[in-house]
Amino acid sequence: MSGLDAYIEFVREKMRLLSDFPRISVLIYNAVKQALEKYNVRGEVYFFGSIIEGRYTASSDIDVAILVEKVPEERREIVREIMRGLEGKGLPFWLPLEIHFFTPSLFSALKRGGTNFIKAEDYIQNSL
Repeated sequence: MSGLDAYIEFVREKMRLLSDFPRISVLIYNAVKQALEKYNVRGEVYFFGSIIEGRYTASSDIDVAILVEKVPEERREIVREIMRGLEGKGLPFWLPLEIHFFTPSLFSALKRGGTNFIKAEDYIQNSL
């Protein structure tokens, strides 16, 4: 397999994963909630970006916003825990997932700027 063939195969697999977002959104949400619980962090989980707007491309990722009163010092550990949890559910280590911790003021500013956030629970319920 040439380098180009390998890249094409990777892009196909990534697009397959992104198109399967309605199913894997449940896994992502559960992994985030479990990691937050483990680190005793209270937060609301939202999805945003091209994935929820249905206009993702091969360069897209899955954007997850965690709304917290204060960004936790353990944020890197929490993200690692989320990724470990998802790998344990069979998702690849290279899953194109971006975890963002937002305070209420930044979250509100982004919403005013036009960012479309949807509560993860609402997205999941509407996708079933």
